[in-house]
Amino acid sequence: MGKSNIVHVPYCRALVVVTAFLCCAGCQTGLQRPVQTEVLAPEIEVAPASAVELPIAAPTPITPPQVTLPPTTLPTVAFHQSRSVVWPTNWVNTWISLESWRRFNDLANFDRFGDGSAPTYRLQTAGGPLSLRVGSRVASYDGFEYWLGFAPQIIGGAPYVHWIDAQKLLQPLARPARFCCLNGSRTIVIDAGHGGRDIGAGSISSEDSEKDYTLDWAQRLERLLATNGWKVVMTRTTDIDLGLGERVAIADQANADVFVSLHFNSGSVNRDLAGIETYCLTPTGMPSHLTRNYDDDLRQVFPNNAFDEQNVQAAVRLHRALLQRSGAGDRGVRRARFMTVLRGQNRPAVLIEGGYLTNPGEAQRIASSSYRQLLAEAVASGLQIE
Repeated sequence: MGKSNIVHVPYCRALVVVTAFLCCAGCQTGLQRPVQTEVLAPEIEVAPASAVELPIAAPTPITPPQVTLPPTTLPTVAFHQSRSVVWPTNWVNTWISLESWRRFNDLANFDRFGDGSAPTYRLQTAGGPLSLRVGSRVASYDGFEYWLGFAPQIIGGAPYVHWIDAQKLLQPLARPARFCCLNGSRTIVIDAGHGGRDIGAGSISSEDSEKDYTLDWAQRLERLLATNGWKVVMTRTTDIDLGLGERVAIADQANADVFVSLHFNSGSVNRDLAGIETYCLTPTGMPSHLTRNYDDDLRQVFPNNAFDEQNVQAAVRLHRALLQRSGAGDRGVRRARFMTVLRGQNRPAVLIEGGYLTNPGEAQRIASSSYRQLLAEAVASGLQIE
């Protein structure tokens, strides 16, 4: 991606932001008018768990603006869970005890590590161990890094999590889903970031730029997915200028099941930054992890927010596959609200930052065709139909 400029806004004293990790990523910067999304009724009702009603200490979620909903199309890629749940009505605009959330999901008792003011709590889920640290937005799931919107807190001597994190991140992770197609079309849009006059980030190890590497990565991925039963639509196959809105329109025209945008990162003058980041849209009411100096309005609702849970489940699959195959550094699954190619999508959508072109070692690996083939194989494995 191009030069990064991270903005962090302190929301409350209890919110501890780990600024050492927040650096560049994501370069889709167009703006769109927010729209309100529809909440679909779940299939099976689960009795509400107990929750303590507390004034929200982080930014209070505000009711999204009421606007007319456009006609919606239900997703054709489903992330099936063993049972659906009704979110307890008293788990809104509050903090939820980790114990209550654990019992709500029938998980085993959590373990506590550390006796100081910032202990770590670990729970075993069907998809792997989930670890949360008091005072930190950086969490761990199955050994990989995932970012919360708000740092967990100790309230009355017990650990609590913010209700948006519990609903939009922890819940999808606690109930891992099967990835499959409902209509059998298996249509995916692969978006090679940048192109034409927009070269993206420059590499310090070669004369090639981000736009060249993303196109090569996308073309390699296209061939692999085609052999795995996917119908692949590319946003670009040559070095052309292509607007952000055009990329969204291509996915709409294809009636795509899922959208994946491929990028590489830049740390500007910081050549130590390295690793893979995976992005999906920020849920309404949650602060983003990357803003690029854009107004991060927590009240905004975009079309892609209808797929918050599916987005994070897809991001988890792809992030894990990329790290397992590449051995690259783990910079986590994160959220951003300003990326137009994500927020305008009417389907699950993920943006991948495949490494830093400003890091000497990583730039050299990215310049290798064999490494880009490895990245393509990793994404293809993460998209394997079950």
